[in-house]
Amino acid sequence: MKKTHRLHIKNTSVYRYLFKKDSLFATILVFLVIGSFARLQRVLVILDPKEITSKDFNYSDLAYNLLGKHNGILADTGIVIVNIGESGRDKIDSVIKKIASYQPKVIGVDILFAKAKQDHLGTDTALQNIFQKNPLVVSSYALDINSKPTGYFYDKSINKGYVNFTLKNQNVVREFTPFVDEGAGYLSFDAAIVKKADPGCFDTLKSKHHATQVINYGYTDTGYVVYNVDYLLRDSVKKKDIIGKIVLLGYVSPLNNIYDKHYTPLNGSFAGKSPPDLNGVFIHANIIRMILDKNYIHRVPGWLNWLIAFVLCWVHMAFFIGYFIEKHIWFHLAAKTAQLLSAIFFVYFGLFLFYKFNVDIDMTAGLIAIILAVDILYFYEAGVLWLHHKKGYKTLFHHESGQ
Repeated sequence: MKKTHRLHIKNTSVYRYLFKKDSLFATILVFLVIGSFARLQRVLVILDPKEITSKDFNYSDLAYNLLGKHNGILADTGIVIVNIGESGRDKIDSVIKKIASYQPKVIGVDILFAKAKQDHLGTDTALQNIFQKNPLVVSSYALDINSKPTGYFYDKSINKGYVNFTLKNQNVVREFTPFVDEGAGYLSFDAAIVKKADPGCFDTLKSKHHATQVINYGYTDTGYVVYNVDYLLRDSVKKKDIIGKIVLLGYVSPLNNIYDKHYTPLNGSFAGKSPPDLNGVFIHANIIRMILDKNYIHRVPGWLNWLIAFVLCWVHMAFFIGYFIEKHIWFHLAAKTAQLLSAIFFVYFGLFLFYKFNVDIDMTAGLIAIILAVDILYFYEAGVLWLHHKKGYKTLFHHESGQ
């Protein structure tokens, strides 16, 4: 039985043609064509269906929208959001002091103070004292396009972090930059908070040495306890609701108000136009929870994505060549069917890995290579037949080649 099975495998067109030089060289030609473009994005513009619908779409978003990656998770009771609304600096000062008296683990102030206010100099001094002297408070600032910090209280805070998610433009917030080393070694707002809350988790984040980290979203805005500033100042919140927790002060938009909201993979409308779905403070809360739980998305390195793409294209090329030579009348039907089924399978396989194992694998290069393989095979055939007639080059595409 085993011997028969082996012979059967060896008689399949894929196995018979996989290790022929034509299959290998044709596959190499596919990647030379892809590589001839200055950037892979130029190929994507032509071939990727997402360019027709929305530049903001990513296949991994389907793991949230179709598979419900973030559903079924209990609300985050370890992080509390305080909505500052339209509060002035005097009220922000008061609420920070009130929260500090409840002994939280950390107070993160997701509020950018651009400059001093002449009519609030006393309040600015009070806020400065908090940022300088209270070790539980983490203030925020922004990095400009030159990675330089901007913000009035930047030099007046002992604990601080930049609130930029990344230093590049991303229409949909899928990743963040934990650290920016520009001499000073700037920390992101989230990393600075985790450093105070759990140094061990901070060390784990730092040890990854990733320029950017994919965000593993676990909660929408309904997954957090949100208190209004006035509600808290009226003593309606008890110490037991705050003690030992991470408290984030930030702006929470009223219903149907998109101010300070961002697009995230949690957005229900993943194709086409839709309103942004999450305020920045909720995105920071998701990032902090991911770091504390060490529940990271593991991104497959680029070189491995390309290696996988090459192997997949090589196998498909062997299949295509087998049909091209032996059953040419069925070649187009077999090739297009294989391309369609492969595209469906690999998209869902990538989603499964992302959903089940937090593995982010980019199948784009493999899919593009498979799509290009059929057309490039014709160019390859023409080229090797020309070499055969001119130089006697042996090829599968000439029946007298002896291969």
